[in-house]
Amino acid sequence: MENSDFVTPLSNNEKQKVAYALNLCAVSIAQIIDSKDIIVLKQEREAILSNLNLQNYVKHPALLDVLKQILDTITYLEIQAGDMSFIEKEYQHKLKNAIWSAVPSPGVLFAGGDPLTLVIAVSAQIGTGYMNYRRNKSEYLLDKERSEWELKRHELEQLYGLRSQLFETAWKLSLDYNFDDKYRLTQKQLSRFSEALLEPDHIKRYERLDVMSDKFHAFPPFWYYKGNAAMEVYRSEISSVISYDYKEHAINSYNNFHTGNFEFLREDIIAASCCIEHISLLAPNDVLVPQLLERALRYAGENYDLLQQSIFVNLSLGNLDDVILPLREMIANDYNVGLNAILLSRIYFAQTKKNEYEKLALIAGVDNVLPWSNNTDESEKLLVDKRKLELSDEYLAMARLISQRLKTKKKTSDNKQMYEEFKEISKHVLKYSGNHNEVQKLFDLAERKLNIAIVNSDDDQIDVFFESTKEVSKEILKVDFHLRISEEMPKIIDKMNHIVKL
Repeated sequence: MENSDFVTPLSNNEKQKVAYALNLCAVSIAQIIDSKDIIVLKQEREAILSNLNLQNYVKHPALLDVLKQILDTITYLEIQAGDMSFIEKEYQHKLKNAIWSAVPSPGVLFAGGDPLTLVIAVSAQIGTGYMNYRRNKSEYLLDKERSEWELKRHELEQLYGLRSQLFETAWKLSLDYNFDDKYRLTQKQLSRFSEALLEPDHIKRYERLDVMSDKFHAFPPFWYYKGNAAMEVYRSEISSVISYDYKEHAINSYNNFHTGNFEFLREDIIAASCCIEHISLLAPNDVLVPQLLERALRYAGENYDLLQQSIFVNLSLGNLDDVILPLREMIANDYNVGLNAILLSRIYFAQTKKNEYEKLALIAGVDNVLPWSNNTDESEKLLVDKRKLELSDEYLAMARLISQRLKTKKKTSDNKQMYEEFKEISKHVLKYSGNHNEVQKLFDLAERKLNIAIVNSDDDQIDVFFESTKEVSKEILKVDFHLRISEEMPKIIDKMNHIVKL
């Protein structure tokens, strides 16, 4: 195909698709060259081997060649990292042996005999050993540097060969598809793009991206990041007129992403994020919302944090059937079980699916689902009340064990850590207490009493601390906790158990 005089007739949109496939390779190569981090290398390998959508990706031998070259380079760099480690270990081992060689024989030191003769013998052995050590050290260092350079030379050959392969691919694709060369991203453009993404100020980040917009027609991720920067400005506290402008900029950028995205990836975190953020800027009854939601669920794949956000939006719009399977998948894989089992049990209430509810209780655990009821509010209250009683009992049990420990181990280095973790538990519980002022005061009082008991190592003060925790335990039962306390309970109890084991 590449040697033919015939140029494949393509629409402008199809030419951008080809250029996007090329640019994805360019981005992958840039990340490999700039980072060479093992984690990044593994991510790039998985993106090609497991996440590339072969049905949608451009089928061209040149693209296949460069993808194979990327995989080969990743493999080489991973092997090289292991080789470098062994070179360092071998050098240190030789150096250690050289040091031992420079030390006189213990037999000489403890042989006895004429002291003067012994001093002369030992001095001669030390002098000879030291010179051998210096000579060996220089030789070992040279061997080490020679081995390292050999690896570095092969690395340079691999990396420059990779860039050469990318250029050859661009040449062949341009020959066969005749796309505008402005669609092809250069290393310099990609570097500027990466630097712009690191800009912490939202307005400046948007401005830096906006001025390079004409270079990124064939790279949809650019439009997501530009839209995201505009959305951050819109969400920030600025004048309403400017805010509206940035909202429009964000929507326009997200639309550009959707138009230029050819679904080359089976799971696409950027595409899913773009859909969710786009929805957040639209009215609930906008005709685009159902389409964007469907895409967000599809793009998220097994990226459960994004899948979770998509579920929240679907539930807020009453799309119960669309979220049952994703919820089941996340529960089956132990992701946010406390929250997702509650959501799924509510759906089963609404659809009167008692059998499915019973299965869910077996899979997620009866403590993680709402008690079956025709009244959802009542069911949520029953679950929260159950959690409050459990929390109250566990808190008091922890305080009792802390008191016993303080009376038997008056001053230990662990007491300071115990105090800090005790405060963390208070913060964790208060986060879901709905700003309950009375329990806040009692938690603060218990913390102060614990500190006094630790500092003074006095049994009476320890008893005062324990009495203060009884008041906390009682007040917990009165708090109108957020439903999320149910999900957080295992974490809170784990922290309590950790304290008493210190």
